[in-house]
Amino acid sequence: MKVVIDFDEANEDSLRKALRKVFNVEGDLENIFKSLSYSFDLRLTALPMPKDSRILRELKGFRIDLRKSCEDRVIELLARYCKPIEDFTVGDVYECEGIRIILSDDLEDLLVLETNVDDTTGEVLAYAMEEILKDAVDAYIFTCIGKKGRPCFMLKVLSDERKAMDIAKKMCRELPTLGVRIYKVKRYKVDRKTIEKTVELFGKEFKLRVKVSKVSIKPEFEDVKRIAKELNKPLPLVYREIVRRLNHEDSNGQ
Repeated sequence: MKVVIDFDEANEDSLRKALRKVFNVEGDLENIFKSLSYSFDLRLTALPMPKDSRILRELKGFRIDLRKSCEDRVIELLARYCKPIEDFTVGDVYECEGIRIILSDDLEDLLVLETNVDDTTGEVLAYAMEEILKDAVDAYIFTCIGKKGRPCFMLKVLSDERKAMDIAKKMCRELPTLGVRIYKVKRYKVDRKTIEKTVELFGKEFKLRVKVSKVSIKPEFEDVKRIAKELNKPLPLVYREIVRRLNHEDSNGQ
């Protein structure tokens, strides 16, 4: 689901209050944006002109509205966690502290970047993927057969439009390829949120992040890995036990 944010004048406090009221999330503004970005496609109608030229250079792709105003720090956070939007379908509309928040069920617009390589190693591919995922929505590697029957790999990356060119350049820099194919796709994304849970495992309590949607509940893998190391137990065993306990709580409405 798209969450479209619009305002004429805003500051850190008013934006935080508006988002807390609509989505019932706690924390400072950056943590609220970070939490919402796991669950929603955050969008902006336009941004004010920042005073700092360094921030302005980071606003590629955004429309600047000289009638709008807010602090440079807020502009920086909005640009970091939101994407520009043009057309969208209006759903539920909320207004608080002069901030308008519109929920839209439109499909998400993304770009696919892909390239084939046939003269590299798995280690190089793994490193390239790790670097690319710092900016990408997701990435995948497929094995395939190239020309003259040569075994090769296809790297496919999902990106928003603002970061696509930087990712394409990174793909060419980190891999032995001379070009990247880019095309538009639309994505339907199930609404989900990330919450913090406490689970008891083998006589000890642990806090971990959990991704919750209408169709599934899934623990954050890095947290499961941390817990497995603390318990000195096999990761598959810890993962299964956490999922079992989370599903038990969910079935009991906890």
